[in-house]
Amino acid sequence: MIFQKHSKASFPKFLMTFAAFLVFTFAASSAQAQAKKKPAAKKQTHMIAISNFKFAPATLTVNSGDSVVWKNADVAPHTATGKGFDSGTIAAGASWRFTANKKGTYSYICSFHPTMKGRLIVK
Repeated sequence: MIFQKHSKASFPKFLMTFAAFLVFTFAASSAQAQAKKKPAAKKQTHMIAISNFKFAPATLTVNSGDSVVWKNADVAPHTATGKGFDSGTIAAGASWRFTANKKGTYSYICSFHPTMKGRLIVK
C-alpha cells in the first residue's frame, strides 16, 4: 500500500470541496422535493340562485372544500334540503352558505316547494 504525503494546504481545499458537494446535493434534493409538491387548489365560492321557484343552475359541480351560496331572489321563503345538508328557511332576499367537504352527489329540494329540485356534485 502506498501512502501519499499531503501538504497541510491541501487538506482545507479538500474540506471546502467536500462542503460544496454537500451543499449542492442538499440543494438539489430540496428542489426535487419542492417540485413534487402540488400547489393547494384555491377554494372557490359558487352561487346558486333561487328564482322563479327554481334552483339555477339545477346541477352544480364543485371541488371538495369549495363553498356554495344559495341566494333567494324570490318573494317566498325556500330551503336547500338534502342528505348531508339542510339550509333551514332562507328568507326572501337572504342567502345560505355551505362548505362542500365530502365528495359525492347530493340531490336536494326545497322542503316548502318539493317540485324545486337541484343536484350538487362534489369532486
